[in-house]
Amino acid sequence: MKPNKLVQIKNVTRADACIQFLMNRPKTEMVGLGLIYGKPGLGKTTYASRIAFMRGYIYMRLESTTTPKSFAVDLLTALYRRFGMGEFIPSGTTNNLFKYCLKLLDDNPETVIVIDEIDYAFKHDRLLGSIRDIVDVTLTIVVLVGMQDARNKLAAINRHYFDRCNYFYEFKKVGKDDIRKIAKEVMEIPVDESVVNKIDFNCEGNLRKAVKIMYIIERAKATNPQLSIADLDLGRDL
Repeated sequence: MKPNKLVQIKNVTRADACIQFLMNRPKTEMVGLGLIYGKPGLGKTTYASRIAFMRGYIYMRLESTTTPKSFAVDLLTALYRRFGMGEFIPSGTTNNLFKYCLKLLDDNPETVIVIDEIDYAFKHDRLLGSIRDIVDVTLTIVVLVGMQDARNKLAAINRHYFDRCNYFYEFKKVGKDDIRKIAKEVMEIPVDESVVNKIDFNCEGNLRKAVKIMYIIERAKATNPQLSIADLDLGRDL
């Protein structure tokens, strides 16, 4: 399979529309905060990381152990790298490190930050507040990426914070047209409707599972080029 492809399926084009909307917003009237969310396996993290790499955005992934200070360190490190300032950031308190971040972002207003696994921040008011401060104090665009209930959780935790979000997009299950498009872009065997139907029937709209099935089909065809896709048993591998 061909690696590092970001195929323009519906979820990708609609998530792109979120970023484009925030870029074109009246910057002095609206903050650049958006939320992309959805069930596991629909391609949110793949989209977030690859779009950041392709366009020079800053990609950050929160973890269960992320604290306000570790977030400030990680963000400042990413900003230093992004703006060619070297690998070694200043030391200091959480407050001072975060102020360095805000200063750099204020000096570079076109910056886009994608923060994956935002759900981990919902347990930490100060961490969530730090992210809010970025869009309140600077013109930076921040795109949050979370699980299917992220929108409702954000509304329940802090309505004022929720109201700052100027764009929401929920990743949907992939349909047959999307599967056909992905298969033809990433698979290294001829893709006909028997391949598309096999993937669509077995993946149940889950992109992660669809990609796994594509790999299984490629491997099976490499072993037996005469194999009928309709006869391929996926049960054991899935």
